[in-house]
Parts: sequence; structure tokens; C-alpha cells
Amino acid sequence: MVRRVFLGAVLAVLGVSFAACAPCARGDERILIVGDSWAQGIWVGRVMEAALAEAGIPGVTSVGEKTALGGKRADQFATREYQKKILAELRHYPTVDSIHLIIGGNDILGRIKDRNVFTEWTEEQREREWDTIAADVEKIVRFCLEQPQVKHVVIGGYDYLNPDTAREVLALLGQSFTFDGMTQRQVNDCLIAVERRKMELAKRIEGCEYVHNFGLAQHTHDTPPGAPAPGGPPDYTPFPGGNPDHPMPDAAFDRVEFAGRTFAGDGIHPSAATHQRMLRNAIDQCYAKWYAPAPAAAETPAP
Repeated sequence: MVRRVFLGAVLAVLGVSFAACAPCARGDERILIVGDSWAQGIWVGRVMEAALAEAGIPGVTSVGEKTALGGKRADQFATREYQKKILAELRHYPTVDSIHLIIGGNDILGRIKDRNVFTEWTEEQREREWDTIAADVEKIVRFCLEQPQVKHVVIGGYDYLNPDTAREVLALLGQSFTFDGMTQRQVNDCLIAVERRKMELAKRIEGCEYVHNFGLAQHTHDTPPGAPAPGGPPDYTPFPGGNPDHPMPDAAFDRVEFAGRTFAGDGIHPSAATHQRMLRNAIDQCYAKWYAPAPAAAETPAP
């Protein structure tokens, strides 16, 4: 969920190689990963496969080389150019029947990374901007579900970012993520507003599921203490999960070194282990229902 110009540098520092996807073994391709750098990190690191295997669902694999693209926005995937990318992958992998969609983060960051939207925009303008992003996400969802082979679209929600770390680390890469002085809570509230809209659109679209991840990392690491787990369907209580006054904890990121200093990641891209926990959330809620092996039939005792 960061601009393409330095995505490679960030992933390289985080120890993720784009070449990692080249030798991946083919399996039962069922899930097409679509979205931004969070999606790309899952695809490149084969984190979906790790999470599925951990959940006792081996053999089911994902694809995403052409559709999990760092730096991309919902308004891009809502265009015909990017719809063609999705269609091409569906035709290439006719066994795919689910879309795992992580998108909208760059649309938010593009609006807030150097702007305090609570001082520069009215509440009505903020609502219009969040509605616009949600409308693009809905367009993507509906397009995917219009394809006969697609039975499910799973929207993977974001967890909280760490703007203080992002501000400091990304400046070293020549990028301005000042958020113009917004607090952690204000940055979180921007994400919460869009994620709430994504949750609501999933409720009203048959075949679409929303996976709520706010506060999952806080709850896992008990930082801050007592942070509640994110609520699940049907009512998603609590929403948001965790403590929205706080970011994802440092333990949710891989520690990296920039300019002789150590940081807890870049404040935007969580570790593979954190992604795997979010995917287990999606598996427990969605994929296990569709792809878990059928229980073995009990043997009839010999007479």
C-alpha cells in the first residue's frame, strides 16, 4: 500500500524478493489475489499457501502475478484496463473461483499523506471522498462477480498503520508522508471510514465477504493491553477492533535498518507473519467453508 516508485526498495529492505514467485509449484489454483502492495506481499511471499496449509487445507494455491500490484488504487482497478488484467488471469486459470481483494489503501493515502483532511476538508467533503473510494471498490467487486467462474469475492480489510514510523522511514526514501500533523487517531479514522463502507457493501452484495482486521495485531501482541479482537460477521462487533487511538504494534512489522538506524518496518507494510494471521482470519471466516478437505469416511468394521 505504497507508491510504486519505491515499493521495490521497501520490499527489498523487508527481505522480500520479487523473484520469489518464479519457481512456485503449481497446485489447485482457486484464489486470485487482486490489489495493492499488501496483496503483492502476500502473493510474492506465498503467504496464502502458508496460511492455508496451517489451517489444514494443503494443495489449494493462489495466483496474483498480474493482479497483485504494488502502488495500485481502487480507481485504477475499476477501469477497463485493469478489468482486462483480471479477465486474462481468470481465463488463464479456469479453476480459480475466488477473488481475494485488498484495495483502497493507496486511494486513502493519496488523499491524506500530506494533507490534514480534518482541517482542510469539511465533514461533508470527507464523506464524499470516502464514498468515492467505496464506490470504486464496489465496482471491482461487482465486475468480478459478473464473471461466471467467480463464486466469491473476499475483501481483506486493513489493520491500523503507524504514521509516525512511515513519516520517518519513508522520508529516507525521498517520500513525503507527513500527514500534515494528523494524529494517530485521525489517520485511523480515515481508514475506519472507508473500511466501514467496504463492510457494508459486502453485506448487501451476494457472493461478497468482508474480513475485518482492525486491531488483530494489537490483540495478538496485547499491545496496548486488553485490545479486543476484531469482530466478525454478521454484526462485526466490535467495529473497529483493537484501540483506534493506537497503531499496529511494532511487533507486527519486520525490523529493518535505514541509514544506520533500526526501525519497526516502514509503518505501512506488516510482516509476513502478520499477513498470515490476517489470512487465517479470512480462512476461518470464508475459505475453510469452501476448500477444506471433506472428512474421511469412517471404515466399516469387518464382520
